[in-house]
Amino acid sequence: MEHHKIKIGITQGDGNGTSYEVMLKSFLEQHIQEICTPVVYGSPKIAAYYRKALNINNFSFNPADNADNVQTGKASLINVLDDTAKVELGSATQASGEAAAVSLERAVADLSAGKLEALVLNPLPAIGCKTLQVANQFDYVKQKLNASNTMTMLVNGAMRVALLSDARPMRNIAKSITADNIVSKLHLLADALKADFAIDNPRIAVLGYNPNCSDADNQEFEEKDTIIPAIAQANGEGVLAFGPFDADTMFGTDLFNRFDAVLAIYYTQGMAPFRALSYDDGVSYILGLPQVCAAPFQSFGYEEAGNDKALPGAFQNAVYLACDVTKNRKQYKDLTANKLKTNSLSD
Repeated sequence: MEHHKIKIGITQGDGNGTSYEVMLKSFLEQHIQEICTPVVYGSPKIAAYYRKALNINNFSFNPADNADNVQTGKASLINVLDDTAKVELGSATQASGEAAAVSLERAVADLSAGKLEALVLNPLPAIGCKTLQVANQFDYVKQKLNASNTMTMLVNGAMRVALLSDARPMRNIAKSITADNIVSKLHLLADALKADFAIDNPRIAVLGYNPNCSDADNQEFEEKDTIIPAIAQANGEGVLAFGPFDADTMFGTDLFNRFDAVLAIYYTQGMAPFRALSYDDGVSYILGLPQVCAAPFQSFGYEEAGNDKALPGAFQNAVYLACDVTKNRKQYKDLTANKLKTNSLSD
């Protein structure tokens, strides 16, 4: 009996960037198709353009009408664009942005309908976000999947950095730094580490808001009145949280390797060090979604488009992560559904 291969939807991103290049380079080798069935929502015309530009003659997508009609273990492409789709290398055009939005719409609809088991998102340009009236593509996914309690995690191997707040002006950061929010996100993070990453009793490091926060004599009211009480409350509720730690110490040494995840208090506090350490192969992953959704941590690559210079590592890692999390969730569900019943001495 053939081993089940996870069906993963993949958005095309901006057809004028490097998304098709990294996909073609990844599918050219067989290792991804050995573990999953990739389903790209895009344009066969654009795919053919990049195959020719990159001189790829030994790979082509299997055409498919819908996600129910794809060949297991083969990279398929569902045409979601009309025949007027064209490539303008290195340019963020209105047409390419709208096409990226269409790809995202179709893929998320199939994910929501249960036709896909996971989703990998290539970068959505600003025009695509404007078309869908969202700040970013993850917000679109959250809306369509009716997910309210979510959080972004940046992943590269054993390095996992969760972001308490999203990208917002620094003057608005303080609004998210409440004890209730921190405790809620610590529970969300701990639950995801167990179910999605198969980690028993995960250890979470919590960063501080101010410099030198690990020194009790230098702690400000954000640490004393909010972060430290939140850590204590989470510990009392069964979450192994530690801190607060200074961000420069956490990422400037190997301290982050001693924890299963790090909770950054604000966006740039976690994003900047992760980008520096994992620029070519990192992944963004959304915790709290009912279905698995990940995105390669990469730019649109307009300056590299068509030059055969794009590196596929981040995209491949996003696919691997989506597969791993999907399998881990199923195993966790099976294990927790069949827990042995405990009886009291009086039974």
